Amino acid sequence: MKAHIRHYKATDATDISAFNLLFHLSYKYNADFKSENIFCAELDNQVVATGHLEPMDSCEYLEREGKDSDYIHRFAMEMDSVDSDVHAELELEIFNRLVERAYQIKQSYPSKRIQTSYTCSHEDHDSIDFLLSQGFYHCLNYFIMRRDLTVPLPEYRLNPEIEIKRWAMDSEEEKELYLQAEKDSSDDESWSKARLNWFKSGPEWDTFTAFYQGKPISSCMTWGISAERSATEQIFTHPDWRRQGVAKGTIIEALTFLRDEKQRSEATLGVVGSNEAAIRLYKSLGYELIDVQLLMVKDIL
Repeated sequence: MKAHIRHYKATDATDISAFNLLFHLSYKYNADFKSENIFCAELDNQVVATGHLEPMDSCEYLEREGKDSDYIHRFAMEMDSVDSDVHAELELEIFNRLVERAYQIKQSYPSKRIQTSYTCSHEDHDSIDFLLSQGFYHCLNYFIMRRDLTVPLPEYRLNPEIEIKRWAMDSEEEKELYLQAEKDSSDDESWSKARLNWFKSGPEWDTFTAFYQGKPISSCMTWGISAERSATEQIFTHPDWRRQGVAKGTIIEALTFLRDEKQRSEATLGVVGSNEAAIRLYKSLGYELIDVQLLMVKDIL
């Protein structure tokens, strides 16, 4: 029986959760995921493969002006199936549908630059070769780094007026404050509130933030990955407070919490390979490189 490729429906949740729980939870609870950007392969009344386009932070400006013509609005692409060996052809068909969907989005925004992206291990030569054949090219590297929490953490000292605290961000006002602080600390766009809510609802989510006179100036987010490992991600520091030990102190507080409260033995993070300042900081804190991932992108013209 030939599989039917169609958009996602809420009733697909149980089937998808059986082979990719993260996709299932994302589709159900993350408002950034839209049905028109999700395709499912249904075979014998069961979803056996799925894939999606996820709008990245840069898509904030799709609906409004404020960026020059070279600004890139990027959608991340992912696929999965019950058995990749058995359903490789279905994943390929979903891949093609996602690329078609990207071109449809481009038609709605003809004056804006749009890309799709796919992240894969540097050792996954088959995937890289396939993406190259489909018009993708290498954009940048992500370094995956690990901190062994069984090794003692360094000490730090800060301006006594700076307070680092575990920040639950319970109110909408606090969420807006966090997102604005992230935006002020980077040339990139801040997370959407939907993405922030999604991560807040995840397993063992916490955020450690440095405040000066009531304003957030540096932050490190953590969430559970396994019984042994947690992530230390979403690390940022306002430009006015860099090279003053604030980011170092914020990360150390997060690592201390993971070690002492969560009983984790390791923490990991991802950093763009060209971010020399961040890499120097992470190395000084004892992080070590464990993997390299490639971001492959395709311009939708």
